[in-house]
Amino acid sequence: MGLENLKQNIEREKKILKEILVTNSQLQNIYKMSPYEKRDVERDLLTKAIKSLQEQLKIINNSIPELLNSISPYKGLEQKEEKAENLVKINYTDEKEKISVTIEQKHKDLFLRELRLSKETLRRIKNEKEKKEDKREYMEFKTAGFYAKMANKFFQNFSNKMIDKDYFLKLNVNLRKSNMPYLLVTYLSMAFLSTAIGLIVGVLIFIALLAMFPVYGFQEFFLIPGIPALIFLSFYFYPIAEKRSIANKINHEIPFVTINMSAIAGSGIEPSQIFKIMTLGEEYPHTKVELKKIINQINVYGFDLVTALKNTSRETSSRKLAELLSGMAAAISGGSELPNFLDKRAETLLFEYKLDREKETKSAETFMDVYISLMIAAPMIMTLLLVLIVVSNISIGMNLQTLTIVILSVVALINIIFLVYLQLSGEEE
Repeated sequence: MGLENLKQNIEREKKILKEILVTNSQLQNIYKMSPYEKRDVERDLLTKAIKSLQEQLKIINNSIPELLNSISPYKGLEQKEEKAENLVKINYTDEKEKISVTIEQKHKDLFLRELRLSKETLRRIKNEKEKKEDKREYMEFKTAGFYAKMANKFFQNFSNKMIDKDYFLKLNVNLRKSNMPYLLVTYLSMAFLSTAIGLIVGVLIFIALLAMFPVYGFQEFFLIPGIPALIFLSFYFYPIAEKRSIANKINHEIPFVTINMSAIAGSGIEPSQIFKIMTLGEEYPHTKVELKKIINQINVYGFDLVTALKNTSRETSSRKLAELLSGMAAAISGGSELPNFLDKRAETLLFEYKLDREKETKSAETFMDVYISLMIAAPMIMTLLLVLIVVSNISIGMNLQTLTIVILSVVALINIIFLVYLQLSGEEE
């Protein structure tokens, strides 16, 4: 039986090592996902679980020499029995799996204590697993796509080095506020891979132009650094544009969200249930995403409602929603009447909403006039000038092909500027 006990100990050590690696990976992900904020509860639970598993591993490992001595053919029978008396076999279940380990008698109490501690800690980490199965509307996970996997394969190490040097902290904040389903390291890897592809494309276009126009081809050399630079800048600024777009959409919904929350709070319901009710509907899809964060922080991470409100107010892209959540946290912690607070806040937000709609109407009229002038009249004038230049054989320092590319680029750039303006107009930080 000594050999069987040794085998069981070794198998258990393998499983403990695997659990340590998985738990440590979760701990490292916390630091990578949120280097700018504290998540002490989850971090401490994972750290305690790792320490407890390490202690169990140490105790089981210390029993191996005596197990080896107990099965050694060179020991006398009396010595084997004496050695066996120092060992004790412990049977327990772990996730419906029966486990048996043999340890030293003097370490029995310590092992049982560490075993209870690790099981309790891991249970606290996973205490909402069954709830999440029943509340899938509050948790949404997306697997990495093919392009993200390829980007991580080639550029993950380089991206981690950049993150460790704190080069992209603002980008990380913008990613979280834009609700994009990527970790910072994955998003950076995708940006670097796209930039590398853009560099190759720029070189190929330059070679093609050089082959078609050998005399003037070198004038297009700016394409080689220009295309990859434009791609990387697009990746960098896209989360900012997305964050502001989401903020604008939330600001359109927030007055009516607040009115509904006020009506629900007036019924005397428990405050955390207000957000659960609001997330069940489809009337406010953009605000719903932010409210889900509150439910997740309560159900998954174990935060109380006030802490969840404060954390979500820091992560949301909408200033108005952040002020609403912060005000609710202050009202709840200060013992104020939540329905009264929501009523007054709803009146203020509705008044601001009406003013914003009037401003947007006037801005849209002005925007339409400017766009018509630039995008219809300007290209016609440029085309007419181009025809006159060709007919008159006027020298302006560049050939016809280059001038055509410049005109088309200007038109495209103006369209891009207007699209960005449409995306960002009326947005708030």
